[in-house]
Amino acid sequence: MSMTNGNLRTRAARAIAQVTSEIERNIETGTWQPGYKLPTERDLEMQFGVARNTLRKGLKRLESEGRIIRQVGRGSFVAGAAGVNTSEAAGLLSRLLGSSPSEVMEVRLQMEPWAASLAATRATAGDLAHLRACVMRADTAPDIETFEHWDGELHIAIVAAAKNELLSGLYGAINAVRHQPEWMSLKKRTVTPCRRDVYQDQHGAIVDALSERNAARAAQLVREHLSEVRRNLMGEDTRL
Repeated sequence: MSMTNGNLRTRAARAIAQVTSEIERNIETGTWQPGYKLPTERDLEMQFGVARNTLRKGLKRLESEGRIIRQVGRGSFVAGAAGVNTSEAAGLLSRLLGSSPSEVMEVRLQMEPWAASLAATRATAGDLAHLRACVMRADTAPDIETFEHWDGELHIAIVAAAKNELLSGLYGAINAVRHQPEWMSLKKRTVTPCRRDVYQDQHGAIVDALSERNAARAAQLVREHLSEVRRNLMGEDTRL
């Protein structure tokens, strides 16, 4: 009897280790980035071929190690980057993930025009080439998911070109909200082909201003672009 129990415990331990190992691999390779919402427990059960109880033990272990954050009624999310105080990062990420699209856009409207003005004077030739490439990739995107990816990469690249590590870190945390299913669902409902063309024209104009080292124009164009995005997302007239 004890032999049987020992075998069961060994198999259970191996199954838990499999779950944690697979999830950690996705996190470490960047497949699942900070803020990413893990698949549902049902989906993870099917993916790993384990029982619900085993899966939950694995998730609990990852939570105790600070790798994920679990929220009742909302699911599990990848925690912040290594080196960040786990409790503080968990609290910040929890607040960010609970933010509404309107709140996120309000913060972006304050942060990104300033970042663009800095990028206009600090961007390298390599930065500008990468910005152009992001616009081109978005232009040829076959679907909204791909377009949204390159749209996001463009905005990340503009902030990165500002050469302010603190600013990039703060923006990265805020940008994690864009990885949530709710955000993508909202984008699918609001990004029409016509609006996508408008966004692309705006993106091109922003990169032109950055290339011309025109800080004031770059900031203004980013502000106008984000105001347009916010207006379409919220269905409100929020022009500044």
